[in-house]
Amino acid sequence: MKTKILVLCTSVGGGIKSTADNVAEQLNLSGRYETRVEDVEKVERGVVTSIIRSGTVGMLNHMPWLWGFLYDAQIILSLSLPLRKVLASFKSKHVLELLRSWQPAIVISTGVNPSAIMAYLKSKGLYRGKFVTVFSDYHVQRFWLHRETDLFVCNVPEQISELKRLGYGEVPAVLTGTLIAQKFHRPLSRDLARDQLGLLKSMPLVLVGGAGKTRSSMREVFHQLLRSSQSFQVVALCGSNQTLKEELAQISAPDRHPVKILGFIGNMDVWMAASEVLVYKTGGPSMAEAVAKKLPIVFVDVRPGHEQKNLEYLTDHGIGVYARSPREAQHWVEEILAHRLKFNHEKSFQTIVRPPGAIALIEAIDRLHPKD
Repeated sequence: MKTKILVLCTSVGGGIKSTADNVAEQLNLSGRYETRVEDVEKVERGVVTSIIRSGTVGMLNHMPWLWGFLYDAQIILSLSLPLRKVLASFKSKHVLELLRSWQPAIVISTGVNPSAIMAYLKSKGLYRGKFVTVFSDYHVQRFWLHRETDLFVCNVPEQISELKRLGYGEVPAVLTGTLIAQKFHRPLSRDLARDQLGLLKSMPLVLVGGAGKTRSSMREVFHQLLRSSQSFQVVALCGSNQTLKEELAQISAPDRHPVKILGFIGNMDVWMAASEVLVYKTGGPSMAEAVAKKLPIVFVDVRPGHEQKNLEYLTDHGIGVYARSPREAQHWVEEILAHRLKFNHEKSFQTIVRPPGAIALIEAIDRLHPKD
């Protein structure tokens, strides 16, 4: 019989859900585990969950400066850390019902809220299985950490060092590198990718994405790229931002810049393989996917808090360049296309995708839950 593993996430951050799906994919490949991915915001629908979600999304979209302050302020952390389990007690009823009905041996969390819920349930003796936290960023935030955790799964070695510094050295931690879907590891030539997507082979391709519902920078970057005197294709990925998609579709692009305006796509691996440059925000899994595809990255529209910390880690290690304005984004794109700015893709891969000493997630879980 396969060992059941429940993977809990939230849908506030795309990287959190993506990490959960990637965890499930890797564990399913072993044939030894039966996984189930659940969004706690759907499991725990109600007033408390709705208020927390609305407040978080509101800050991220309309007051990112406040999010950054709360994320970094030590006094705020000190005051709020003890309240995590208190709040979790009001939004754990249906998760507990799920645990009792499905009876997983292991629960893996990729987000703040599911971690708090599981820590609360374990502290009350309501769940006695193993509890694992998987990080989706390149730093450690104290709000993610709980003494009830049985294993931390880290993307980069610095996270293990930081866990020890924060007093969590007694909790086992393993290094796996950033968990990404297997399709990003499969080789696909640029020409074949462009054949699949119906793109020109005679011109470079710049892929622009990361558009949240209130991010205006993508519109400005798109406009600025069309002003470039160099010839290249531009593909804008608007995701669920239908308003932005409609606005960009109305723009007349010059002949030297053939454009495609897309919404949500399910084949990001193919689009990355077809591209010469990615212009994007600093999401954890997305950056590792680009690195696996050996795709140069120009970071734009970086918000305070977790995105800023990701940016600092990535740029410090030579993984991409940061554009502080749309004009600077155009400059970096032109430098990359002219081969005046180059990146060490192998070094980047060894930094965030497969660091020295990293083990497979399946091996880490096997150690935590050995078979008889």
